[in-house]
Amino acid sequence: MKPRHVLSALVVALVAAGLALIPQGDAMAQKRGGKLVYMIPASGSPSLDGHRETTFATIHPSAPFYSTLVQTDPRSKLGQQIAGDIATEWSVSADKKTYTFKLRKGVVFHDGSPLNSKDVVASWNRIVFPPEGVLSARKAFFPMVESITAPDDYTVVFKLKFPSGAFLPAVAMPFNYIYSSDILDKDQRYHENNVMGSGPFKIVEYVPGGKIVGTRNDDFYIPGLPYLDG
Repeated sequence: MKPRHVLSALVVALVAAGLALIPQGDAMAQKRGGKLVYMIPASGSPSLDGHRETTFATIHPSAPFYSTLVQTDPRSKLGQQIAGDIATEWSVSADKKTYTFKLRKGVVFHDGSPLNSKDVVASWNRIVFPPEGVLSARKAFFPMVESITAPDDYTVVFKLKFPSGAFLPAVAMPFNYIYSSDILDKDQRYHENNVMGSGPFKIVEYVPGGKIVGTRNDDFYIPGLPYLDG
């Protein structure tokens, strides 16, 4: 599948994952609670690792548990606008070869540990420069990336080899989960069969090939969200 077709498909996936998270007006904002139950028409996820897999059988069940750096804004027409998730803002150098992202403060993983730039850098290095034995299905989207660094706890800098209009839309793909660097330091393949993110829902139960159950993350970094109980 050509990259532009993949991106179009992923926008649809992101919209599906994000509708429960985005305010849709006063009437909906007053209605909280309930559970979303749905079936994924597939034999099951090959794994839960968003960096590794290419199937919606992974993105649909696992995306609600994770955060990304930026995302395609599901409120924008045709998904053409990029919005921040962990990133609050970003800037681009005059030569279009340096992207600087500022991160939210106070974000925590579901185990209570803080999320900061070291986690973003570790996750993105795994995506763009996967270590030996780790498969990254996203690597092919980032031939322009030269380095990813963190000058401080809440700043991440991507240096590019050459300017590319494809860079930011590729960063916004919903598979680009932010993982805990502490977990990656111990086991690069942990997330293939386990879930531990910072998204709007926390994992309750995972039965491979059977079901995945989540509950509202009361410590989610966007006040008032998510609306659903699980």
